[in-house]
Amino acid sequence: MAIGPAVVERWLELSTQELRVQIKQLVAARLPGDHAVWQAVRRHPALVARIRSILSGLTAEAGGSKDEAMQKVWITTARTALDQQQPAPEKKAPKLAAKKPVVKEMPEEEPVPVLVEPPKPTNGAPRPVIPAMVFQEPS
Repeated sequence: MAIGPAVVERWLELSTQELRVQIKQLVAARLPGDHAVWQAVRRHPALVARIRSILSGLTAEAGGSKDEAMQKVWITTARTALDQQQPAPEKKAPKLAAKKPVVKEMPEEEPVPVLVEPPKPTNGAPRPVIPAMVFQEPS
């Protein structure tokens, strides 16, 4: 079965196993994200969710195989294609003369000096003197 936008409409009725085979082929085809097939898939949110689930299964299945790195790159590319947003159509607005921003000059305020007072000594009891200790080597 060839992969094309018309086929995507039929994927909605496929069982999970049949869809898994189709998605495996789609991933191996390495189509760019702006391809018509990916655009058709992105139009169906339910199908996108099923495909994400299948891609997770394919990632787990690829684990431990000799082609694991290559398959994970392909699967990541497919996930990126699913996440890709359609660019919004650009609206042509009439060109207006660019306005220069108005800058209001504010008078500079002089900094207010802050006076810091030294800490006052406490009037409590004097600290006890700790006697010096002499350590002797054991004999």
